[in-house]
Amino acid sequence: MAASSITTPSNDGGIVLTLFFMATIISYFVFTAIGIYEGQQQNATKASWLRKLSGLSNLGNAILHILLIIYTISNYENNSQYWIEERKLGGIEGLVALTIINSISSLCALYYKHMTFPLIWNTFVAFVGTLIPLVWLRFVSVGMSSWPYEVVFMWFMIFYMELCAVTSSVTHFLLGNNGNKTKTK
Repeated sequence: MAASSITTPSNDGGIVLTLFFMATIISYFVFTAIGIYEGQQQNATKASWLRKLSGLSNLGNAILHILLIIYTISNYENNSQYWIEERKLGGIEGLVALTIINSISSLCALYYKHMTFPLIWNTFVAFVGTLIPLVWLRFVSVGMSSWPYEVVFMWFMIFYMELCAVTSSVTHFLLGNNGNKTKTK
């Protein structure tokens, strides 16, 4: 009796590396543009810059999750191995929840100037996302080698947005400006 084996297609390492560099360059220029914009403001402070960077990173993360939702819905009837596995894992509910939470975190940082929720959320994402096997460990072990290139690119961009959001919100906190109180001299 012969055992049947399911083979997963293998991505070209050069293309995956190119997607990584594309995501790196895009992220670098987005973050540099935010820094230049903030530097042009009359009363720019480090805390203000970090707050805006955290908020815009969460907004970028929300937008990327919306793009993943659209891409998932548009491939609903695709019967490739990747899409069969994605449908088994639950569809778009998790993506919708992450979009909403990242949007709330962005609003807190950008409009309400309170960094408590973004700090908690971004720190949670950094630790839990790394530890849950279905998230980053799955991307590293399976995603880069066999997922569609569009999905790999979006995951690289999400990685940069999450990394920027957590580092800027934690740095904002470490500077002693959580946005919930006014400092006096």
